[in-house]
Amino acid sequence: MEELDSINVYSGMSDEELADRAATDKLACETLLLRYTKLIFIKAAVYSASESDRDDLCQEGLMALLKAITSYDKGRNAKFSTFAEVCIVNRMRSVCARAAKAPAACECIDDFGEEILSESETPESIYMNKEFFSELRSAVENALSGTERRVFDTVIRGASYRETAEKLGISEKSVDNAMQRARRKIRAYLK
Repeated sequence: MEELDSINVYSGMSDEELADRAATDKLACETLLLRYTKLIFIKAAVYSASESDRDDLCQEGLMALLKAITSYDKGRNAKFSTFAEVCIVNRMRSVCARAAKAPAACECIDDFGEEILSESETPESIYMNKEFFSELRSAVENALSGTERRVFDTVIRGASYRETAEKLGISEKSVDNAMQRARRKIRAYLK
């Protein structure tokens, strides 16, 4: 019953008041997260090219919102809603801009395939390997989201998760999540 009273108290508070309390009050932070979840989903839908990109952008939007909650300064005379939206949109635009600049993962698969093909001995095995890598490249290109492709490409070229996170401007956890999704999709294709 006490928790319901707390929820009722928070529902009547302004975003600015909640942001003030969020550093020390978990329920205030949760209330703000709930209020802005719909905005994150809408903005992710606007900036995404596919469903998996939308999921990645939602994750980035939530991280941007958390950062906005912790860094909001009401002394700057800006509404929290304006500040949060700018933070969310800027983060999503940055992710999309980095995605557009990143090389395609299929280039790396082609390089990897050439190394293996050079070790093959018969013309038939060379042809079969080329076919396999061509199909694999197409499957990876079609199955992975933009973030997954960038992460996969960077990691397969030999970068650690930390290096990949720094290079792409995302967290190590995002790199790990993207690689896990990429592995699942590639395994599903290989079965």
